[in-house]
Amino acid sequence: MKKSIAILAVVGIGAYIAFSSLYTVSEVEQVIITQFGKPVGEPVTSAGLKLKVPYIQDVNPIDKRVLEWDGNPSDMPTKDKLYISVDLFARWRITDPLQYFLRLRDERSAQSRLDDILGSETRNAVAKHELIEIIRTTKDRVPLRDALVTDAERDVGSLVSI
Repeated sequence: MKKSIAILAVVGIGAYIAFSSLYTVSEVEQVIITQFGKPVGEPVTSAGLKLKVPYIQDVNPIDKRVLEWDGNPSDMPTKDKLYISVDLFARWRITDPLQYFLRLRDERSAQSRLDDILGSETRNAVAKHELIEIIRTTKDRVPLRDALVTDAERDVGSLVSI
């Protein structure tokens, strides 16, 4: 009787350790494995059932889908000192999960970073143009390009339609 309880306890502990070493990666996420808080190995981008060292390694899921950012509407001055109300939005995707994890850790800090960058760049772009240049709708209008931005930096890529 005592032998069967001991065997059952050992099997139960073994099963618990075996199940804690398994994790799943969804089709819409990528995973960074950390050991004591530091990334180990390459990001896992393929979906399926994976193995890790139980209790030592942690799984950090990162979204692979196109994410949205919605800025707060704000009034911005134009070159001719008139104010316009601008409501910003953007779509973005995490292409390098390891750098994302090392620099930002989570989506909230990425959204905050986007608030700072996109808000200030939009404010700078609006301040460079007069109001009539911003709102005109002529078809032959050529957008003003910053000379510091090269063609390689402008190649952002294309997104699939949602």
